[in-house]
Amino acid sequence: MDETIQRSCESREAQESILMVDDNATNLQVLSQTLAGHGYRLLAAKNGESALSIATRTHPDLILLDLMMPGMDGFEVCERLKADPTTADIPIIFLSALGQTEDKVRGFRAGAVDYITKPFQPEEVIARVRTHLTLHCLQRQLEAANAELRDLNENLEQKVRERTRQLEAEQAKVVKAQNAIIFG
Repeated sequence: MDETIQRSCESREAQESILMVDDNATNLQVLSQTLAGHGYRLLAAKNGESALSIATRTHPDLILLDLMMPGMDGFEVCERLKADPTTADIPIIFLSALGQTEDKVRGFRAGAVDYITKPFQPEEVIARVRTHLTLHCLQRQLEAANAELRDLNENLEQKVRERTRQLEAEQAKVVKAQNAIIFG
C-alpha cells in the first residue's frame, strides 16, 4: 500500500465521527472516555430508533453498536442500516456481552465488520476503531480512484473513436486518389 495514501487516511482521524449506541448510560460513558482525546467527534444514541435517526441524519464514519437493547436490538439496527443505501457503507462494530460464536456469526451476517466482546479493553477498542476507520477511508479513496479511471478510460475511448474516424476518412481519400490515378 502506498504510504502517502495510508498516512492521509490516518491523519483524517480528527475529522471522523463515531456513533456509539448503547441503552446503558454507563457503557456510553466508558466508551466516550475510551475514545476521548483521539480527536473523534462522538455521537451517542440510547436505542435503535435513535441510532437509525442519527445515522441517517449525520452519516457517521463508524458505528459502535450494542446488541442487547430493549425494543430494536443491535442485529435489527444493523440490518436496517445496511438495507438503506445512504447508510449501507458505514462500518459497524458490535460491542456485546454475548460472546458465543453463533452470536458473532449472526452479527457478521447482519453486516458488521467486527465484533468486540464486553467487557472490553480500551486499547483493543481504539485499535479496532482506528483500523476500521482507515479501511473505510481507503475504500472511499479506491472508489474515487476507480471512478476517475473510468472517466479517463471513457475519454480515451472517445479519442480513439474520433482518431479512427479521421484515419478512415483519410484512407478513403487516398484510395479514391489512387483509383483516380490508376483508372484515370
